[in-house]
Amino acid sequence: MKTSSDKFQFMEDCLLGRAPGTEQALFQASLLVDPDLREDAYWQSKTYAVIREFGRAQFRTELEQLHLTLFTAPQHRSFRHKVLGFFGK
Repeated sequence: MKTSSDKFQFMEDCLLGRAPGTEQALFQASLLVDPDLREDAYWQSKTYAVIREFGRAQFRTELEQLHLTLFTAPQHRSFRHKVLGFFGK
């Protein structure tokens, strides 16, 4: 189990750009000769992409909620006017 964990950590470090150049080169060479590693790396990369996109969508939702709160709530009227004043000049 430890070997599998080490292999995963090595792959993760390489995919995320945290591994030194020599390890990156070793990883790239391993991808060329090991189809299982290549498939694992492919799916791990896809997983990272999905996670990043989910994070972006979540952030967009939070920003939209903040925007609605600041620009529609009566208690933030003076803030709204100040901000709009920057763009009205």
